[in-house]
Amino acid sequence: MTYENFLKVILQLQEQDKILDNLYQNKFDLIEFVDPYHVIISTLIEEIYGEEGLDWFSWFCYENDFGTKGLEAWDKNKNPICYSYETLWQYLEELKKENK
Repeated sequence: MTYENFLKVILQLQEQDKILDNLYQNKFDLIEFVDPYHVIISTLIEEIYGEEGLDWFSWFCYENDFGTKGLEAWDKNKNPICYSYETLWQYLEELKKENK
């Protein structure tokens, strides 16, 4: 996946999550409606980057709130990874190469 397309996906996902959070705070629960879209995105990410790639994508987007929580991760050589959109994409692309 090109970085440009990856960025489109992740930024749109982040924007929609913000909208959903705002709606939820105003007592509108649309999780049942949007959950199938998350399944679609997860399935596609896993198809492209494998199970480990999906785990890192999910960690960055949901546990680390698209990188805004400041959580840190390192590779086996103690180098920081997945701390921005671009470094997440680079790491996922490396995983894809390793899995071929």
